[in-house]
Amino acid sequence: MMDYYSNYPAPSREEAIKEVMKETGIEEEIVKSVIMGMPSLGACTGWYVGFKHDAIKEVKKIKEEIKETNKMLQKITGDASFKY
Repeated sequence: MMDYYSNYPAPSREEAIKEVMKETGIEEEIVKSVIMGMPSLGACTGWYVGFKHDAIKEVKKIKEEIKETNKMLQKITGDASFKY
């Protein structure tokens, strides 16, 4: 059955962005940068078995890095509302 879906294309980049945003709840700007930076989304099977999970992992990693950066900047500035 997986071979069958290999004949179908992955979702469009716009649809992939919506799927990842829905699953992670992370803002569009971050998700879009990850999805648009991927050279290919593969075929339908590749997207749902591998690439989607890779994109989600990368989006969460970037979000965590931003969170840590904000913490450091807030410590440096002494302003708890400071955001990167």
